[in-house]
Amino acid sequence: KGYLTVGVVGEPNMGKSALINRLFGTSMVGVSATPGRTKHIQTHFLGPKVRLCDCPGLIFPKLGVPHGLQVLSGNYPIS
Repeated sequence: KGYLTVGVVGEPNMGKSALINRLFGTSMVGVSATPGRTKHIQTHFLGPKVRLCDCPGLIFPKLGVPHGLQVLSGNYPIS
């Protein structure tokens, strides 16, 4: 309570975790060249009033691409 929460959100393998490591100046969260390294939201305090949240990559539906093709390419869960 009483602090700012900043979420780092984006598509997989875009450098979200690397950005957080740069802001801290040390390796706070794991990074990988392979997408999917971050499995869960991770929170770290940058200072007494600022909390950073490292989020797993999000895949957004694409306009103009058939639904079946998006399921096959992993944009939608099939279960």
